[in-house]
Amino acid sequence: MGYILSTDIYTSVWFRKLTRFELARIVSARALQLALGAPPLVDTSEINVKDPVAIAIIELLKNVLPITIKRVKPGGGFELLPVNKLLSEDNRRYLRTILESWSLHSTY
Repeated sequence: MGYILSTDIYTSVWFRKLTRFELARIVSARALQLALGAPPLVDTSEINVKDPVAIAIIELLKNVLPITIKRVKPGGGFELLPVNKLLSEDNRRYLRTILESWSLHSTY
């Protein structure tokens, strides 16, 4: 027997932060843009990084990405949410851990 969540609980828990899949999609989409020649939104001379994935993560951590997520509501509608509003402290900690594993901890 499955659990039935009320729409209010489901919305309040899920709509507050980005999922790991959304994080991966955002970072990969921005990294692709950077790899194809899009200008970085952060000063790369200060951070001394050339990797597009690392630059995309740093841009996300600094809240400079003008990206919006389209989420489908349980009732069938949808909502457009800016990434900067959905980036929780757990998401930030996860992204910082990735940069630290690449020895880029002083760049953000």
